[in-house]
Amino acid sequence: MKIAVDLTYIREEYATGLANFAFKLLQGFRENGLADSVILLSEAGFEQGYAHRTEGFRTIPIRTRSLPYLPFTRGPLMRRKVERILKSEGADLLLSPYIYDRSLYSRRIPCIGVIHDTKLFHQENPLLRLRFRIGAIAACNRLERIVTISENARDAIRAIGGIRTPAEVIYVSVISTADPSAREAVNPPYILDVNTIIEHKNPMTLIRAFELLKDQIPHNLVFKGKRTQYWNDVALPYIRSHGLEGRIEVNDALLSQEEIDRLYVNADLFVSPSMMEGFGATPIEAALAGVPVICNALPTLVESTKGLVTYYSPALDESALADKILYVLQYRDYIKTEEIRQTFAEAYSPKHQARCFMELIRSVCGNSF
Repeated sequence: MKIAVDLTYIREEYATGLANFAFKLLQGFRENGLADSVILLSEAGFEQGYAHRTEGFRTIPIRTRSLPYLPFTRGPLMRRKVERILKSEGADLLLSPYIYDRSLYSRRIPCIGVIHDTKLFHQENPLLRLRFRIGAIAACNRLERIVTISENARDAIRAIGGIRTPAEVIYVSVISTADPSAREAVNPPYILDVNTIIEHKNPMTLIRAFELLKDQIPHNLVFKGKRTQYWNDVALPYIRSHGLEGRIEVNDALLSQEEIDRLYVNADLFVSPSMMEGFGATPIEAALAGVPVICNALPTLVESTKGLVTYYSPALDESALADKILYVLQYRDYIKTEEIRQTFAEAYSPKHQARCFMELIRSVCGNSF
C-alpha cells in the first residue's frame, strides 16, 4: 500500500504547529519502517525549506492554484492533476494532515483529512461564516474519514449540521528533547506561556493574575510567541499603564531546538489560560520537560493533559489563576512531575500516533502494509 500525504499547506521555512503535526506523523511512519510506503505532495518552491524534516521520503513538488477569495476551490481545480500524480505513483490513499480551504482531494482513491478545530465554522462575520461552512462541509463530505485530535473536537464536528463523514479521534504526537536534569538556576526565575498571542489564548487573564502576585514572588512572566496586533493593541498598553514593564516580556526570537528546550526546562511554572484549543500541545511539552503545569479547565485541555496537571476556572478569573500560581510555586517540589512526564511520553509518541493512523487506513482501504 502507498499513502500520499498532502503537505502543500506548509509554506513557511519555520515550523508552525500545523506543520509540526505533519512532521511528527512522518517521524512516526519512519519509526514504523514505512518511509517507502509514503509519498509527499509539496507546494513547489517551498519543499527545500523543510527538507530536513522529510528526509527519507519521496517528495513530489507541484504548483497549485485556487480562485482568489473563494475558499475550497483549490481541491476541485487541482483534482485531475493530482489524480494523474496519484495514479502514476500507485497511491492507494490521500491523507491531508490539515483540512483547510485549499486542501487537495481525489475521487479516484479514498481521502482522510484531519480537522484540528472548528473555530472557522463559528467566525463572527456571518457572510464569511456562511461562505466557509458551505465549502468546508462539502470538503468534509468528500472524505472517507475525518480525524479529529480530541474527543472535544470530535463532538464539535458532530454538532455541525450537514457533515455526514464519520469522525474518529487520533491524538496529536508530542515529543520533547528537553532533559529535566539539565535544569539550571536562572535569575530572575520565570513563569512561562508558549502560545500564539491572540485573544482566545487569553493572555490578559495571565497578565492580570501576575499583576496580583508581582509583589509576592520574584518571578518574571515570559510569553514565547510572535508579537501580534493583539499584543501591540491590547496587552502592551496594559503592561505599560500598570507599571509591569521589566517584569513581563515576549520572546519572539526564532530559537533552535536546544534553546527551546532550555526555555522550557528552566521555567519554574508553565501556564496555559487558553479558552480554545483543538488539542493543546504546549502544556504537554512543558510537562515533558519536567515543569509543573497550570491550565484553564477547558475540556480539551483537561482531556489532553489526562487530568494530571493543575487546573483553574473560570477562564477569565485572574484571582482564581493567581491562587493556583501561588499554590503551585509554593508546593512545586511535591508535584509528581516525573510520573506525569513518563505518562505523556508513552501516550504521545509519534510512533504510537502513526500506528493509530495505520489502523485507520487499513480499515478504510482493507489492505495491509
